[in-house]
Amino acid sequence: MAAGGSFTELYWAQQGRLLRLAYLVSGDLGVAEDAVAEALARVWPRWQAGQVEDPGSYLRRAVVNEPLRGGRRRALERRAAQLHKGDDRGGRAVAEQVTDHETVWRALLALPAPQRIVIVLRYFEELSEAQIAVALRVPAGTVKSRLARGLDRLRLVLRETADA
Repeated sequence: MAAGGSFTELYWAQQGRLLRLAYLVSGDLGVAEDAVAEALARVWPRWQAGQVEDPGSYLRRAVVNEPLRGGRRRALERRAAQLHKGDDRGGRAVAEQVTDHETVWRALLALPAPQRIVIVLRYFEELSEAQIAVALRVPAGTVKSRLARGLDRLRLVLRETADA
């Protein structure tokens, strides 16, 4: 076991933050819960062997990467679920109308995963661009370009939504 406490203590200290991060990245609570569980399961052997120096960063990276593993499959499942819901041409009740929060949420989910991940890490996890680069193991320039492109696309989607 790694020094500095038990894996159970690590789990309870990080679980809430990791679940929120996974939810923001994936947009689905079930996927988020699975991602956190998978990430913890993947980290456990390294933790046990004492190979994890910074467990918070290591788990964050594992959680961010986990939804990408099954992202294509889940996208197909979401499309199939949408077909079963219909296209809402009949109008929506006032209680069902989209709020600003939901509009931003949907726009965020419409972004490609790499752009969504850097936006979530930057603005929800409040990491610096350098910290994101380390967490994702990519150059800082890649983080900057993903962030810039993601924010541009987010603004465009929100502007189009407001115009509609």
